[in-house]
Amino acid sequence: MSKRTPPELGQALQTLRKSQKLTLDKLAEASGISKSMLSQIERGQTNPTFATLWSLTNALGVEIADILEQSDTDQSTPVLIEHLQAHFTPTIKSPDGKCSLKILSPVSSVSNLEWYEMRVQKGGALDSAAHTNATVEHLSVLKGNMTVTSNETDIPVNEGETVRYRADFPHSIRNDSTEEAIAILVVDTPD
Repeated sequence: MSKRTPPELGQALQTLRKSQKLTLDKLAEASGISKSMLSQIERGQTNPTFATLWSLTNALGVEIADILEQSDTDQSTPVLIEHLQAHFTPTIKSPDGKCSLKILSPVSSVSNLEWYEMRVQKGGALDSAAHTNATVEHLSVLKGNMTVTSNETDIPVNEGETVRYRADFPHSIRNDSTEEAIAILVVDTPD
């Protein structure tokens, strides 16, 4: 059985920073992330939050998917069975900490099909800008209740229900209930 480690985000970020001939100071200034935090990320001592990764990729002029693809160093070896233990599964969190997305999809599929375990605390929300044209999201609520807003239309989604909606408009998923809500989110982006 083959076991794989999580993506080496720090190494990928460092390689990209150096290829653009940027110092840690310059990237810190451009991204708003402290030099010491950047150094820790690049050395693999800490993992960036989603907000931090977003700030860094914007400052570097690349997409998050580009960093994930670059960090998947073992693409040449076919994996018959990939078993990721819970502590190796990457999780990204919203800046307020009320929403987390556990990345369940393999890095190789990130540009077309992504799936996540989504947990949203009471009052939390995931607000997203419009994705690529014809992108569709599928949300299956496993626990609690959520509300999806797409193209200014609210769709309540109860436990056990699934909703599919266009994500090429600004959209959001929020938890208006009194308990944590858990769902599976699939993002389907056409070629």
